[in-house]
Amino acid sequence: MEIDPLADALPPRYAIESDDEDEYNPLTTQRADQVPIVNIKIEGQFTTGCPLVVASGPAGDFWADGADLGEQQGAIFVNNIQVGLLFKPSSTRAVVLVSEVTTALPLWSMNKYVNDILDRLQPSAISILDVYSIQSYISSELLPLHEAPVRYLSLRNVSLLDPFQKFAPPNILQSTSAAFMYAMNIRTPFSSHQSSAVILLLPSPDIPRTAPSKLSSSRLSRPSGDQAWSVEMMVEVDERLFVVVGAKRSGTWALRSMSHAGSTLGWSKKRQNLAEVGEGSMYI
Repeated sequence: MEIDPLADALPPRYAIESDDEDEYNPLTTQRADQVPIVNIKIEGQFTTGCPLVVASGPAGDFWADGADLGEQQGAIFVNNIQVGLLFKPSSTRAVVLVSEVTTALPLWSMNKYVNDILDRLQPSAISILDVYSIQSYISSELLPLHEAPVRYLSLRNVSLLDPFQKFAPPNILQSTSAAFMYAMNIRTPFSSHQSSAVILLLPSPDIPRTAPSKLSSSRLSRPSGDQAWSVEMMVEVDERLFVVVGAKRSGTWALRSMSHAGSTLGWSKKRQNLAEVGEGSMYI
């Protein structure tokens, strides 16, 4: 008896017709009913229409240590895991969101997270603080690590003066910050006013972190000594974050602990207390 050794093999990719999308596709690795469900819960009461400042990841963790944000006023949970901390500092009319300092969002949750925040707060303008990787940044000008500038992306032709430089093509940003910019861009044509949105990107010597496939509550590592940005840089960035959204605040950024470790305990307590109140891909 003759046996066809390829009888049980998958057909080559070119054999899968484009009109077979509604039929069983043996190349499909994930069924539609296996797409993760994203539940967003926002705690706290905030006036809509205020400017929004978002500080994300390692940059947000470092900045918040010296920003004097006051007591935490709210939180954002994704599938019962706290991802965002909300503040309403008395020194400004802006709402501040410190996001993804304890966990990183998977790609499949970013759109829902961003759009629910924008629907709830309806910000008049938004500024974002994040990082870009010096190692992977493509540029015709080679700069040593200590000379790498703060870069930015903006909507509505917002331009920042020196020492800030544009985050230029062909570089891409794949993060929740990019999702915020995308959402603001597509919302504005349907609104009655032109909302501005700006991302300030601190230079990081680390390679870009990959978005996790699953959402977990594990603690992310804090910025290393090589990633501790200068006070001069942070003072300038702190001022611009609020000025670009028309919500200049009083006070100056000042690192409260030289080791940057002293604030960890206080922040952990605030996160834990607020967690008890609730239940325990994007490219630019």
